[in-house]
Formats: sequence, C-alpha cells, structure tokens
Amino acid sequence: MSWHVIPLDTTPDQEFFVSVDVGGRNVYLLLHLRYNTEGRFWKMDVSDGTTREMLISGVPLVTGLAPSADLMKQFRHLGIGSAVVVPDTDAAENDIPDLFDLGSDFLLVWGERDE
Repeated sequence: MSWHVIPLDTTPDQEFFVSVDVGGRNVYLLLHLRYNTEGRFWKMDVSDGTTREMLISGVPLVTGLAPSADLMKQFRHLGIGSAVVVPDTDAAENDIPDLFDLGSDFLLVWGERDE
C-alpha cells in the first residue's frame, strides 16, 4: 500500500490533476477545492481526470479518527481509493483546515486502505 501527499495551498478556489496509485493501478483525477467562507471549511469535488466526469461533489475536508476519517469510504464503489486530511500535530491549532493552513498544517493524503 502506498499513500501520496496531495500538494495543496491556500488558494481559495483551486483545480488540478493528480495521479495516485490505488491497488497497483494509476488513477487519474481532477480535484477542485474551494473554501466556504460562511461555513469556514474546505470542500472538494472529484472528477475523472480523463473524461472530466464528476464523480463526487462537495466533500468537506475534515479530520477524524479511523475508520471514519476516510473521506472516500462511502464512495468505495468508484475504485478511487481512500483520502484523509491529516493535521500536523505540532502546528495545527484547529480541528479542521482553515483558509490559511491547508497544505501546511493540514495535509490531504490519498492511497488505499488495507482491509
């Protein structure tokens, strides 16, 4: 199993392609992240990186304890792996990333969970 840190920054509306190893195959995805200023949280849309077909819309980027920390758990049927938001315990002052600390104090990590 391999996990990949998805490079993020605090641009409030960002879109980029990633390729992650899921079960020995490369999965090509288009991620769109945006910051909800009223709710004060990040949300993410996930699309197929080749066809741009929307797979998942509006997943909140929140932390949690295993196994509920897996943001993609309810979407396992899509075969796109697992994703978790991991706080840097030395730096994170909040429970969820805010407008200023995504990609530094909080990391998005993608891979496949052993089950």
